Amino acid sequence: MTQIATAPTAPGAAGSWPSASQSAAQRRALARRHYFTGTPGRMRIAAAVASALCLTFALAGFLGLRGIDESVDRAAANTEQVVRVRAIYADLLAADAAVTNGFLNGGQESAENRTTYDDAMARVATSIAAAAAAQQADGKALAALNAEVQSYVSNVDRARTYNREIKPVGAQYLRIAGTDLRAKALPIAAAIAEANEQRADQELSVGALGGLVIGIGALTLGALIAIATWLARRTHRYVNVPLTAAIVLVGAALALAVSHIVTVGTTMSKVDSGDYAAAVSLARARAAAYDAKANESLTLIARGSGAAYEAAYEGSAQAATDRLADMVRADSTQTRLPSLLTAYTATHAAIRDADNGGDWNAAVELATSTTDGSANATFSAFDTAAKDVLNTQVTNIVRAFDQIGGRYLPWASGLAAALAALLAGRAMSQRIEEYR
Repeated sequence: MTQIATAPTAPGAAGSWPSASQSAAQRRALARRHYFTGTPGRMRIAAAVASALCLTFALAGFLGLRGIDESVDRAAANTEQVVRVRAIYADLLAADAAVTNGFLNGGQESAENRTTYDDAMARVATSIAAAAAAQQADGKALAALNAEVQSYVSNVDRARTYNREIKPVGAQYLRIAGTDLRAKALPIAAAIAEANEQRADQELSVGALGGLVIGIGALTLGALIAIATWLARRTHRYVNVPLTAAIVLVGAALALAVSHIVTVGTTMSKVDSGDYAAAVSLARARAAAYDAKANESLTLIARGSGAAYEAAYEGSAQAATDRLADMVRADSTQTRLPSLLTAYTATHAAIRDADNGGDWNAAVELATSTTDGSANATFSAFDTAAKDVLNTQVTNIVRAFDQIGGRYLPWASGLAAALAALLAGRAMSQRIEEYR
């Protein structure tokens, strides 16, 4: 048989033997491919996925629960600011009602009216300072409000000076003070209150943030259980201690997070629709009632030309009645206040009957009297009861936020999930060794 000679192939050409360096590179590439193939490779992938999910849950749980706690703090601060600014609004009108009623006595303003005015304006000054310290975002608006309040006080002081001298110009300064108060100061106070109401409404809901934490936690727990089930079927060993411990830690962290989120959500929803809604409605009702009381006196001061003030009284009295109805819907235990306001409006009707009948002096007597059953007495009964109810509602709001707790839960949840990540990463090492 004839043998055919073949020429040697060039080194590195197709079909040639690999060089030593090429053989090492190929071995490394093959090792990398095999690292993630087969059962050991799938175990490594499962361990990496489990660790990544646990770390994601640790981060989401920590930041999410911290965010919820911060939201609770902001909600508490904003609701307190709303009530505080609504109180400023009401106190300004309380002061105006007192000083206006005092003018009906000519130059002899009663000590009671003077005290009511001074106390209300002192509360306004204190509350403006407290509101500025509590919410920096309201600083400029509160400064503008304070300037308008000082202007109002100056006009009232002028009005009182002329009124003591029995000069008609005193009534003109009083009308200027009241008009500017309603046109300039009160709109600023209302705008501040509404801005804080919007902030409070935003903070009183934790649905999105809570849902994100629960969703990531549930996904992580589900993935760990699925990996544990796959591993048990593959190895016929039903308990992997590190992986089981990771599942327990994630489950505990998720249970704590769910419990806290539900507690926070329930509490904030209850506050929002209960004491907070009732307090805001009552604060508005008090302000409207004070406005009505001031217009009652202005109608008489105008002596026959007070139709506009009486119309303003009717509007404010109706607004107070409507806001009290809103308050009762939010807090059904407070049914006494509407009847107290009704008792006052009945005395106002008697004042109007006397004035419309041509007996202005009798109308003034009814408007300035402090005897039982008088307009001032019935209004004072309403005002005292309203203050007590409002203080109770504010106390309930503060207590509800304080009782939420869970300040250390973000750390506990985050650390538990982070430890679970370490355990999940080591869960496959023993099983992988069995394949070597």
